[in-house]
Amino acid sequence: MARHLPWVLVVLTGAYGILVRVWLLAHLPLFGDEAVVGLMGRGILAGRLDAFYWGQDYGGAEPYAVAAVLGPINGGPMGLNATPAILAAVASVLAYAVLRAGRAGRLLAAVGGAMVWIWPYAATWNSVREIGFRGATLCCGLVLVLCALRVQQHRAGTATRLILGLAAGAGWWASPEIVYFAVPAVVLLVSSWDRLFSSPALDQRRWSGPWHVIPLLLSTAGIVIGALPWLYANVRSGFASLHLGTPAPPGFGYGTRVSIFFHDVLPSQLGLRTVPGGAWLGGSTLGQALFGVVLVALAVMLVRAAWVARLGRAAAPLLASGVAVVAFPFLYAIFPTSWYWADGRYGVYLPPVIVLLAVWSLPSVIVSSSTAGAHTRRRGPMMRTAVALASVGLVAGACSTAVIAHESAGIPTHPGAFFSGWSDPNQAARQVIRSMAAHHLRTAYGDYWTAYDLDFLAPHTVTISPSPLDLRRSDSLARTVARSTPQAWLFFAPGHEAAAGVTFSNPEPGPGGYSQAAFTGYLTAHGDSYRVIRLGVLDAVIPDHPVRHLPPLG
Repeated sequence: MARHLPWVLVVLTGAYGILVRVWLLAHLPLFGDEAVVGLMGRGILAGRLDAFYWGQDYGGAEPYAVAAVLGPINGGPMGLNATPAILAAVASVLAYAVLRAGRAGRLLAAVGGAMVWIWPYAATWNSVREIGFRGATLCCGLVLVLCALRVQQHRAGTATRLILGLAAGAGWWASPEIVYFAVPAVVLLVSSWDRLFSSPALDQRRWSGPWHVIPLLLSTAGIVIGALPWLYANVRSGFASLHLGTPAPPGFGYGTRVSIFFHDVLPSQLGLRTVPGGAWLGGSTLGQALFGVVLVALAVMLVRAAWVARLGRAAAPLLASGVAVVAFPFLYAIFPTSWYWADGRYGVYLPPVIVLLAVWSLPSVIVSSSTAGAHTRRRGPMMRTAVALASVGLVAGACSTAVIAHESAGIPTHPGAFFSGWSDPNQAARQVIRSMAAHHLRTAYGDYWTAYDLDFLAPHTVTISPSPLDLRRSDSLARTVARSTPQAWLFFAPGHEAAAGVTFSNPEPGPGGYSQAAFTGYLTAHGDSYRVIRLGVLDAVIPDHPVRHLPPLG
């Protein structure tokens, strides 16, 4: 029975990961960033093929996966946010494959794959929030590492070389964050170079003639094919994607972002802080004590990675994952938007790399590459110890996720409570749409968060655009509202501000930050009459004349 226990743990944690995601999908309301991806997915199904997330010069590929789910499976918020969950499941399977390719046994690899699926809560929570590209980037990155491992072990054929390039190219199209996986891939590819491990005579025999360039050409062709949408869009835009984009706010320079990573991001990616918010697991004292313990364990793994590098090729997977973990915070801080840490979205690539490091650092994995008799005799006890350690880690990771899921999202820990009280989290937003239809309101201005939510929830029923004072990602929606009469303006209904803020995951009371009172005060001051229609958690204010130049607040 004891030898089957790790497999039971893998199955149980796999099932729990499914249940947690289903609960979150059924309880988290849609918010604006997700709705934009959903609108992109519908546009793809209608033949509009955008390269990047609307309004940006990066963030591609994943909306096409969203379209594949929205079309045949579920066209609403459930299908939209189930897409990153599906990609997270694919990533856990890929993690298993990567670990197996790195000489881990089936059981250790399965425990590692289950760990990627269930831990940490920050990754679990983000795997049901469709932001547009991180699920696809993670999967491309793991495929890249898997192919690089096969090259390093001289087991790569034509297909592997081509897929390696495709993963790198498509990952770059999805997000520049593919660099996190390019680091271990480069380490593995360098360690595959025969000049490092063979005699000059043997090296001369292997590299004479033109055939050695064919693998490089195959991978290069794959990169170009995978990155074609990126290349096409950038040739037309003057390679706008190569600019860093939105600068960080004042006071959040590179050094500050490195500090934010170690103080705020790393604890959440180790399953020790809640997201959103950042409260410590079990309180500040216990949480920080656990953080110290985990950091010591992580340091031991990194020291082992450096120590076993002397073994040469056998240690390449462990060394590659160690280099990736060490490089991660410094690559993380390069991205100017990484100052925002509260929901953990920018750090979700780190836990899978830590899992690779943890499994490959177990003694039995390195020993399995050895043919020495003494090592062979010790392998049985070492394997049992390794499986026991990995199982303890899996249980600890699952417990961390369960506790933080309860503290962050209120996910019940009792089975009876878990399946009770479910309802549509977008019910209040749908009521707004029904009320607009009942009052024959077809178009309106909202803020970024209300507008795209309502657009996605009500295809062909209403058209809402952010106002000229708000971030607008769709010119066509903006033109439709600008040409319409009458024009409604949507605001949090007085007395319903808290409910509206929850419904739209948004604290802004209306377009441009205006409250309903401030907006109607502006209309009155300019001699423009208006009427107000109650829509539930929102009110529609309809001026008698279109408002062409609403000034910014302040």
